[in-house]
Amino acid sequence: MKRTSFIQRTFKNTTKGITNNIEINNTFDRNKIHFSTDINKNEHTLQEQLGTSQDVMNLSLKIPLKDNKTINAILVAIDGLVNEEIIHNFVIKPLTDSLLDNNSIKNFTSIRSKLIVKDTEIEENFEKAINQVLKAKALLIVDGIPKGLLISVEGFETRSIGEPETEQKVRGAREGFSESININLSLIRRRIAHPSLRFEALDIGEFSQTTITIAYIKDIADPQLLKRVKKRLNQIKVDSINNSGEIEQLIEDHPYSIFPTVGNTELPDKMAALLMEGRVCILINGDPVCLFAPFLFIEGTKHIEDYNSRPYYASFIRLIRFFSFILCITLPALYITAINFNKSLIPSDLILPLIMEKDSVPFPLALEIIMMLLMFELVREAGVRLPKQVGTAVSIIGPLILGEVAVTSSISSPSTLIIVSISYITSFVITSIADVSALLRIILFVAASLFGAYGFIVVLLATITHMVSLTSLGVPYMAPLSPFYLQDWKDTLIRFPTRSLKYRPKSIPNLRPMKMSSIPEEDKS
Repeated sequence: MKRTSFIQRTFKNTTKGITNNIEINNTFDRNKIHFSTDINKNEHTLQEQLGTSQDVMNLSLKIPLKDNKTINAILVAIDGLVNEEIIHNFVIKPLTDSLLDNNSIKNFTSIRSKLIVKDTEIEENFEKAINQVLKAKALLIVDGIPKGLLISVEGFETRSIGEPETEQKVRGAREGFSESININLSLIRRRIAHPSLRFEALDIGEFSQTTITIAYIKDIADPQLLKRVKKRLNQIKVDSINNSGEIEQLIEDHPYSIFPTVGNTELPDKMAALLMEGRVCILINGDPVCLFAPFLFIEGTKHIEDYNSRPYYASFIRLIRFFSFILCITLPALYITAINFNKSLIPSDLILPLIMEKDSVPFPLALEIIMMLLMFELVREAGVRLPKQVGTAVSIIGPLILGEVAVTSSISSPSTLIIVSISYITSFVITSIADVSALLRIILFVAASLFGAYGFIVVLLATITHMVSLTSLGVPYMAPLSPFYLQDWKDTLIRFPTRSLKYRPKSIPNLRPMKMSSIPEEDKS
């Protein structure tokens, strides 16, 4: 029997009384509509489905036939999603400038042969055809034919490929994902030119019809992991999906945990490396962020650029990242524990200056630290939300001015300001879990300020226990620490030379353990 956490049970019990009194209807009832042989009826159905929106292009055509007759047709598309030049030159012009065979036009044979486009598809269901029109395709309806012809004429504006601001590199590719899923797929295909690379698309959202693409390598990815991802995505029945964050929170194993168990990236080279390890990636149309699973805690200390550096410096940087995380969440708690509860932990030469500083501040130490923590959070949030030029100045000058004023006016002591500043600086070393660091810092600080070292240790042990119990799509979140995989320690807190990394991580389920079958021999001369 599956056990639920205390937080999960609390959420369910809290919302149970509310949801019982609300009538929920997650399905949008729409009758299955089929094309008619009468073009006027089809035009009327279009009017009912799409309304009179000004962005709907409804073009009436007369297609000439070889027997000196013409046949009426309608071309439907959405302005702004399609390329009008392609429609005019490669769709309308070929149809109106040439004579088509009356017999072959009934199954779109002669029409498809005249069009100069990359893809066409015959659709019998009117509803599905309308959905494709809303996804940047054009629909051709011909009088007397109970079908529609979907034509690929995408031409909407997309952001140019650039380097992601959140994952910048000194050495390596500068490309980042964009909002166009077709561009993102091409960036991956360029890095993994193998037929085993698979992309499977599905639409999520009754109204938004957001295209979600599952990417994996058939001969490497674990079938059970892939099945689990597909099952959870297919179980999502919502009105709309607007971004990758919603998908992440809907498919993760532990939605009430503060730790993320589904990773994300904007780097195509990183995604390609993850796919080669056996991960399953999820791309969302309209969002430059790619999700991947499983995601392990230890990956917060890694960066794709580590593999471009010599292993010694990369190992040194990883250790710094790991200890920065520890320092970030524990420093304020350790400081208040030493000052208020265990003064014996402080060197004798520092006791008197710290006591004098504390006496000069009119607030209790706990309130003093809380005010400084909130001040830094406000400055950080302002720096992120303001325009880039202003935000950079605020994030740099703001803490300096506020810190100087706080010390001068005796609102905060210099020691407290230094402790809080170090805690915040170290939180940005591991950006992937910076939000988790902020929450853990507050939780540990509150426990230490109330119960001293005892409260700090109890909450810290409870946090570690919680982390060990987490899974990411069925894979232990704390692997290779728990469960312990000695082989994976070659690429964990330290990184061995590349020639030593012959096997894929055992922490990630995969079908192909060995990734290096032959390498140059060492020159011992």
